[in-house]
Order: sequence, then C-alpha cells, then structure tokens
Amino acid sequence: MNKLEKEIYNIYLKYESHETVIKKVVALIRKEIGFKLLTFMIFSNNQKFAKRIYSSDENKYPIGKSKKLPNNYWAVMTVQKRRSFIGNNKKIIEKYFYDHKIITSLGCEAILNQVVTYNKKTIGCINILHKKNYFTKIHQEKMNIISKCVVALFLDKQKEIK
Repeated sequence: MNKLEKEIYNIYLKYESHETVIKKVVALIRKEIGFKLLTFMIFSNNQKFAKRIYSSDENKYPIGKSKKLPNNYWAVMTVQKRRSFIGNNKKIIEKYFYDHKIITSLGCEAILNQVVTYNKKTIGCINILHKKNYFTKIHQEKMNIISKCVVALFLDKQKEIK
C-alpha cells in the first residue's frame, strides 16, 4: 500500500459520515491534483442517469438533481468501457460537454473524468477541471488510486438515485 492509499484509508477509519469522508477526499484531491472545479457523480444501475453528490461550485453545479447521461464518445469511453477521460483543451470540452460555456466561463479548459468502478461496471465519475493542458499521466495515476478508495461511498450513495 502506497502513501496515498494509506491516507485515503485513514480517512475512512477516522470518520463515519459520508459528508466528512467527501470533505476529506476533496481536500486530498486538492492537495494531490489541484482543481478549479470538482464534482462527484453517481450513475443509476441502468447507467442512463447521473446524480451529482458533490460540487465545489454549488451555484453553477448544484447537488442532487438527476440528469440523463449523453449518448456520445465520452459516455461510451467512461460509462461503457470504464476508461477515464482526459481532455486538455477547450476544443475537446466543447465537443463532448453540453455545458461547455459554463465550464470555460469558470476558467476551466481541461478535464479529467475519473471513473469509479465496481464489479466491472462504472458506478460513477469524479470530474476534475482545471486550466488548459493541466492534466498528466501522474494525475491520472493518482486519481485511479483515489477512485478505488471511494467505491464504498459511491455504492452507498448510488441507492439514492432514481
């Protein structure tokens, strides 16, 4: 177990509420990766809907509402094929995200969508946005570790999505 994994497991050992775990994981992502915008999304069991369970900007991206997942390359790669997605420029964000105007108005021109998987199925996504050309393989490797450590939280929260 590496240092990052130990830090995440210690979060679970010390705190009982979902809200506290989320706050500690967000702080860890801020320290290890950095972000301008961060959201956590859980997917319905049929993978047709998503619900935001955390947002660093609740005015622009409120928590709680379910929305239909798109039918595009991004959804195929993340939801169906369980692969994380990096788009490091505005052009990619405009191509795959309907809310690209909001994203770029926040100064975000790069995105890392880290899938959260369980039992060979995508159950959610951690969405990290930052300045142009920000994300690297090292960021993706760290987020891969973090995503494995939040599976229990996402599974528990998945019960809330209709």
